[in-house]
Amino acid sequence: MNLENNQLAQFIEYFANLFTLDDREVSLLKDNVKIYTLQSESNVINPPSAIDNLFFLKKGIVRSFYQKDYKEINTEFFFENEFFTAFTSFLTQEKTNLYFQCIEQCDLISIPKVLIDRLIREDTKWNILLKNILAKEYIKKCRRESSFLLLDASERYHYFLKQFPHADNRIPLFHIASYLGMSPETLSRIRSKKINQIDLSQVNNI
Repeated sequence: MNLENNQLAQFIEYFANLFTLDDREVSLLKDNVKIYTLQSESNVINPPSAIDNLFFLKKGIVRSFYQKDYKEINTEFFFENEFFTAFTSFLTQEKTNLYFQCIEQCDLISIPKVLIDRLIREDTKWNILLKNILAKEYIKKCRRESSFLLLDASERYHYFLKQFPHADNRIPLFHIASYLGMSPETLSRIRSKKINQIDLSQVNNI
């Protein structure tokens, strides 16, 4: 089995762990999903565009960001075995202003919205997939919002490390600083200081 077929088999197994797939559904997935590799700094999504694909990140890291006055403002990071897309655009078919860009070389699987809509029409069990994806995304966004309201700059950084333990070694610091709403200089100062144990549970207990 070549690499692409192996990735597709693992991807279909992900669904099989959620619910039983019949042969027709397996065939639809095999015939309609696209597997490809993008190099670091390649864009997965460019605005303004209406998004009609859901993406599964098999390998690598993707960031989402807005661009304003030539400045990039990171909004989220996505890691291996996560689904991502511009969800508002995906659901409404309105154009998005979000960029999605590979931080590392990424292996991606794209699933057309028309396929997902068809699968849901034919069997409502596929709502489980969307429910799980949207619930995870909603929780991430709520906790990020709470971290800005409840934590200072140093606490936000350490909460970030708690969420993404290996991100510090894989994501450039200026991208992390943008995500945390601080300058790279501030982040460097925070990283150079030793801090006492801090309680970050308040963000999770929203």
